[in-house]
Amino acid sequence: MKTGRKPEIGMLRFLPRTVIGQLVLCTVVLQVIVLAVFLGMEIRTQIKAQKQRDIARMEMQAKLLGDLASNAVAENDRGELARLSEAMRSSIAVTTARITDLDGNTLAVNRIGQGQLNDAEKQALREAVRTGQFHTIPAQDGRSPVAMAPVIVGGRTAAVVTIVPDTKIGVHNLSEVVWNALAYAICALVANVFLAMLLGRTVARPLSLLGKATQQVIRDPESTSGFPLPITTRNEAGQLTHSFNVMVRELQQQRHGLNETLAMLDSMLENAPVGFAFFDRRHRYVRANQFLERMYGRSMEQHFGQTMQEIFPGNLADELEQIVEHVFVTGEDVHDRELTGFLGDHGDARTWICNFYPVKPSGLHVRWVGMVMTEVTSRVRAEEAMRRSEKLAAAGRLAASIAHEINNPLESVTNLLYLIRHHPSLDEEAQEFASLAQRELLRVSEITQQTLRFYRSSTRPEMVRLADIVNSVLTLHAARIQSANIRVQTVMDTSAELFGFAGELRQVLANLVGNAADAMPHGGTLHVRVARRCAARGESISVLIADTGTGIPAEILRRIFEPFYTTKETTGTGLGLWVSEEIVTKHGGRMKVRSRQAGPKNGPSGTVFRIVIPVEGIKLTKRA
Repeated sequence: MKTGRKPEIGMLRFLPRTVIGQLVLCTVVLQVIVLAVFLGMEIRTQIKAQKQRDIARMEMQAKLLGDLASNAVAENDRGELARLSEAMRSSIAVTTARITDLDGNTLAVNRIGQGQLNDAEKQALREAVRTGQFHTIPAQDGRSPVAMAPVIVGGRTAAVVTIVPDTKIGVHNLSEVVWNALAYAICALVANVFLAMLLGRTVARPLSLLGKATQQVIRDPESTSGFPLPITTRNEAGQLTHSFNVMVRELQQQRHGLNETLAMLDSMLENAPVGFAFFDRRHRYVRANQFLERMYGRSMEQHFGQTMQEIFPGNLADELEQIVEHVFVTGEDVHDRELTGFLGDHGDARTWICNFYPVKPSGLHVRWVGMVMTEVTSRVRAEEAMRRSEKLAAAGRLAASIAHEINNPLESVTNLLYLIRHHPSLDEEAQEFASLAQRELLRVSEITQQTLRFYRSSTRPEMVRLADIVNSVLTLHAARIQSANIRVQTVMDTSAELFGFAGELRQVLANLVGNAADAMPHGGTLHVRVARRCAARGESISVLIADTGTGIPAEILRRIFEPFYTTKETTGTGLGLWVSEEIVTKHGGRMKVRSRQAGPKNGPSGTVFRIVIPVEGIKLTKRA
């Protein structure tokens, strides 16, 4: 099969590549074929007609010469016969005129060298003598045809006339026909080629424009220069050009709509409040959005081509790779997978909810794996803090219940100690012991009362004396302060009052005093000051709580008021200072903090919290 196709390919290689060239070539080939067929048929027809004309003419001339020579043959007048044969020379259609007897002997001839008959002529002579009719010998071996007619004398054949026609006339006539046909064919060919070029140009020019426009669309689909194409004809080429213009316009509209859709999707992907990422078969990042960048603290360029092991340290990367590999192998989605890990060498544990899905561009195999990641660290911490808060609230309710139950028998024990102390039978030493027991019992009663005050906070704002609240908080933490060997220094204005919620303010001060005690596990000094301040904005109350503890690092100090942020992993909820700041703000005040850690140049360490609240408190907040 290859051998048969090679000649065809070789022939097609030489064909013109343009429509005009192919149309002209086809026209020329068709005209040549038509001319060859026409000339062949015309020559055949002319030759046949020429033969018929020659035979008719020879018959007429032979009979004429036979009739004229009958008297001369009868009288055996050879001079007359010679004159008659010579007279036939004047005919343009006769080359040889000969008169022979019945034996084939020449009686007269008009050309020298034509006296003897050949075998074919002798056979034709006998046939003419036998039948007494006109007879011809067809042209053979390049010789001209021969016509014979009897010379009748007295009703009998006395001699035979032989006529050899002049074939040059027929050839001349045939050549004229051929040349006329060739001239007509050349004129028709030129006209057809001109027409083909004209028609080809009307077709080739739009096709050339369409070809160039198609290449332009292929090279630069976004370019619209040169469109729409001009329509120069109203034929099929013009309709094709119009259809191409419509197609390009539709493609531009579709491309514009597609670009808008892609831009919208890309904007949604980049600005979505969740992290998007795509991984290839080698578990490398091929795409990530801006939210994921902010989540990881890495730029998009730092993600491209990186593996999970390079982004996530430890077991988190192994777990991610297992999930991505599972999606690649099975082609199934993985929904709501909760992952916990660390970003970087130092940092807090973070939690994400991840969804994985396969991306199949061809619909057959998984090309990429997409990941949608939502960070739920704050929610997890909030849930944990809520659980701890619930535990603390339950513990507080239990402590309040126990304090309430203890308070009733304490009153009875107090009364009994009073009676024992004043009983006349007791000596002085026993009375002293009873007095000491009564004082300690009063301390226990005070502690239970302070515990109940925390639980039974007022639901309405009132004038609150901050000195009393500070003393109650210090009483509540007295045992803890004493066991930690902490000295307490207080400077308080007992007349400092403000309008607010006593229970909420007690909660703020208890939280600050408790944090200060935690900062001094090996002892120190706790400074508490309550003072009135007068300024242009009005009168306010300032509360200062300072400790000589370990101090707060700068990175923690920046986040100290964030909700659910705590350094006490087992006991803290991360809500104490956040709630305290909210309470102070609620009363129209502000809370400030400064801290310093010990060092060669920093001096002693410690932390100072300052609260400034207007005297009007809640009233001022309501008016604002």
